[in-house]
Amino acid sequence: MRYHNRVMTSNELQEFMNKHGLSIRELSDILGVTTGAIHHWLSGIRKVSVTSSRLMRLFDKYPRLLEEF
Repeated sequence: MRYHNRVMTSNELQEFMNKHGLSIRELSDILGVTTGAIHHWLSGIRKVSVTSSRLMRLFDKYPRLLEEF
């Protein structure tokens, strides 16, 4: 499996949010998903989508992109 197709784990998601100072509401607005989806990802009930994982990896690599939101 190629790295950019691997979904983020709940721990990676939490680390991403902490690193960028994002709340659940802010991240849900940026990714265009519900706050419930973020809660499910953080609790491990559901896996983070490939698309959202890719976006967050891009934001992590290029944090200035987050300023656009």
